[in-house]
Amino acid sequence: MVYEGETKVFLMENATTEIYTHVEKEIASGTVDGTTTVFTVSTAPVAVTGIVSGSPQSQYKNGSDYFRKDVLVFYRKDGADSVVDTTSNAISISGSGLTFNTAPTTTEADNVVVSYAHTKSDRSDEIINVTFSGGGRPVEYVTVQGGEKVRIEKAQESKTVQFEVLSVDGGFVHYVNGSEVSETIAGASSGSDILKGSVGSQTRTRRTIIIRVDDPETDNDRIECFFNVVGVTNEGSAPSEGYWNETCSFECPPQDYCRLTRLVGQGA
Repeated sequence: MVYEGETKVFLMENATTEIYTHVEKEIASGTVDGTTTVFTVSTAPVAVTGIVSGSPQSQYKNGSDYFRKDVLVFYRKDGADSVVDTTSNAISISGSGLTFNTAPTTTEADNVVVSYAHTKSDRSDEIINVTFSGGGRPVEYVTVQGGEKVRIEKAQESKTVQFEVLSVDGGFVHYVNGSEVSETIAGASSGSDILKGSVGSQTRTRRTIIIRVDDPETDNDRIECFFNVVGVTNEGSAPSEGYWNETCSFECPPQDYCRLTRLVGQGA
């Protein structure tokens, strides 16, 4: 039975980690003319957060504040992007189409721009440990005449997620190298084999990483969302009396990280 209430602890044995292919700021097909309400992207977005079963969800924005869910939608006007206010203009997503409740106008946008993810790879059964770091917002204090200190706020640091994983099959190295290529070759005895290879310094594919932890007592969820990441480090250890493991880290800009907490049954 699920009880409403506060989650005291999230146990990582109840966690899942999924890695998706990320698409960053694709210009959607469709003309902004005050009449068109449906805009289309090249690949159907998927519901990475699992907040709502079925269709992906766009961001929630109310005024100047927002948080991300599955798909982030912008208005691009004169080369500048602004997050669509979904409380004044709701967006529904089905397949590769995004439908606005009210057609965007030419005063709001020249184009509709969309960031989303597709093609899931579930890596939960390989992960030993997860470490989150970065995202700090440093400040500096400068002393001026009279002894007053002036605070200078620096740009927020990038956000990092690091995995310690069992090094099975191809491992995680291709996230840093950039790609993994598969070839079908003749088998050693009969039939055919698959040969996979990953060479360094290839073009890296952007990823979305979703780490979801469920509290089985309350059904509350903690969802760590890292959008638009690239792999930055991959190191390994293979002790003679142990197992081969890897440590792989990913980084994203601070605006591409979001923590979601779902509190079941506690809405108005």
